[in-house]
Amino acid sequence: MDVYSSVYKLDDLQATVGKGQDFPTFLSVVDYVFEANNFGNALKIFDLTDVSDLAEAITDTTGHYSEDAAKELCLDRLDGHDIEDDDPEAEWGDEMYDRAAGK
Repeated sequence: MDVYSSVYKLDDLQATVGKGQDFPTFLSVVDYVFEANNFGNALKIFDLTDVSDLAEAITDTTGHYSEDAAKELCLDRLDGHDIEDDDPEAEWGDEMYDRAAGK
């Protein structure tokens, strides 16, 4: 499932990430954490020691920004999860879609 087609809840921020949510992308979450906190505290929130750790945490193997890597960082460090995991009706709908698609 694409990062942009799901809604994720970040319990530590009491916010959601996804289209039409509190934050549209995980990069915007990372930006917010650094804007709302001093640099040292923001690094602590993400359990990083310096800016090179941050760069490494949100880039892919080619050195380009990766929304999937930022998603993993945010979900791990900000107590996040996919909202569909909390919603049995959404899971049932996904199951019906998969059945109709022959999966």
